[in-house]
Amino acid sequence: MDPRILLIFPGFPRLALTRLAGRVARMHIPRFMRRRLWAWLGRKLHIEAKDIPGDLRDYATFLELFTRPLADYRPDIPSGESWLSPSDGLIVEHSRISPEGSWLIKGVPYSTSELLPHTPSTSGWQGVQIYLSPRDYHRYHAPCDMRVLSATALPGDLRPVDPKLMRRSYRTMATNRRVLLQCETLDGTPFALLYVGALNVGLMVFNFDDTLGRDFSIETSRGYDPAPVLQRGQEMGRFEFGSTILFFLPGHFDLVVPLQGACRVREPLFS
Repeated sequence: MDPRILLIFPGFPRLALTRLAGRVARMHIPRFMRRRLWAWLGRKLHIEAKDIPGDLRDYATFLELFTRPLADYRPDIPSGESWLSPSDGLIVEHSRISPEGSWLIKGVPYSTSELLPHTPSTSGWQGVQIYLSPRDYHRYHAPCDMRVLSATALPGDLRPVDPKLMRRSYRTMATNRRVLLQCETLDGTPFALLYVGALNVGLMVFNFDDTLGRDFSIETSRGYDPAPVLQRGQEMGRFEFGSTILFFLPGHFDLVVPLQGACRVREPLFS
């Protein structure tokens, strides 16, 4: 049995473990130790050296290494009107809303009110789940030229979102901490982005609102007037450790990355 299965059980101190991991990740590492330590850790996490820009000695903490900027070798943002992937990761699910208004994600049915509260209409929508593993780049970017209309922070648990550990009975996508962004393209096409927290992912950062994703003690919603405008491919924020993103959009767009295929931030995901 995978010993990590203990992490999902009721009663396991996930919040305490997440807080401890956060403190450790923010510990300052002496400069003379960094190159060897980060190179060793990169090998353990299967992070390719080319994905860590700059000098390893410039990363003072593990959190800085984990939330590193995008590497210079990545291709430029492609021209055209394709929807870009909001993050690196693995496409672990692609679902379409049922006629009854529910979603089936990893074999678990979810209602629209659970995943997309306060969303006026999702008729005909589809959604993809992107899982970010520890090796992935952990900043998220705008999938198109867009406006952020509102944000909802939803309190919850911190169970792992690793597909190998998720269990149907825990309904992780609706019970973990999460932040929902209601968005639209500049021509008014609605879509939504759901950022789901997980074990060791207590906080999320959003560049357009430095208080969003910091407090999950109660459910909070906020509208933006004027709405922040983000350019296609622009950095939006970051997870502090790995997690998952659910990207919801109208169903007439075609997914161009296969299920269980790897997606890369700022590269086409829908056409």
